[in-house]
Amino acid sequence: MSRGYDFEPDSEREQVAESHRPVKPLTLPKGRTAPDTDISTRNRQRPGRRQDSERFPDSRIYARREIRVHGKTYDLSSRERDTLREIGRFRTIATDDLLKHRYSGMASAMNKEIYRLQQQGLLLRRSISVGKNRDTLVIVALTKEGLNIVRRDEQLPENQAIYAGFVKPAEVPHDAAIYQMYQSEAAQIEAKGGKIRRIVLDYELKKNIYSKLAKERESGALEYARRQKEIAAEHHLPMVDGRIALPDLRIEYETPEGELDHVDLELATEHYHRGHMDAKARAGFKMYGFVSTSRGRRAQWEGRELSTIVLSL
Repeated sequence: MSRGYDFEPDSEREQVAESHRPVKPLTLPKGRTAPDTDISTRNRQRPGRRQDSERFPDSRIYARREIRVHGKTYDLSSRERDTLREIGRFRTIATDDLLKHRYSGMASAMNKEIYRLQQQGLLLRRSISVGKNRDTLVIVALTKEGLNIVRRDEQLPENQAIYAGFVKPAEVPHDAAIYQMYQSEAAQIEAKGGKIRRIVLDYELKKNIYSKLAKERESGALEYARRQKEIAAEHHLPMVDGRIALPDLRIEYETPEGELDHVDLELATEHYHRGHMDAKARAGFKMYGFVSTSRGRRAQWEGRELSTIVLSL
């Protein structure tokens, strides 16, 4: 994983948290249901002009509700709640990727909503310098207040982990690219008729695996190895060279036939040595890799031959 990325100064304290959504549903007091008046009044179509999605949005996206959590009231649109939910699942997302995948290129709409979420104390926004050219990457993450809203979201499965705060600066570009990798794979799953049910980051897998293995440290080598295999099987993970192989991302989905399945993905960087990549490939993980573009790096499907090529940033 790359090193040497620096956060720009920010007055807000970094926060790190993880939670699963509790069973208790969120109570939503009665709030406004009409679209923003500034949007609805200025977006009247002139005769003979083509209607476009940013100037003429679905009014349901802008319907607002007042949500009260822990004694505080937040004013949120449906799309803003969707954005918080998406960021919470992945911990860190680059705004360029939100713009592409959540806002369909509507920059003004995204900037307005990101600002509104920041003003309400639900979202953290940072700019970091990445790569040899010190290009700027803008990223977002939930605050603890944002997590409190998302953790009660009835749209998420009860076992979906959600996160708040940023990880170490050196890990941010890699973690932000996980979302790009997800979008590429999710598109393939949905094109075949599958439905995404849950995503599992390596944070969650490591926490579950290592907490169980820690209890076996004093059990002796043979017993420890036996329990390793059992724990790996419980989590549907392979053993490679005597260790449980962990992917960067697991996508759980429902097949067109109604069966539950999953795919494990690994996002490689130029810092991966040949042995590491070979081990991940032998684990059967589907490999994605960083590739250079004129506007910075993107997660792009490279095929199973990824382990035989040199990756560059």
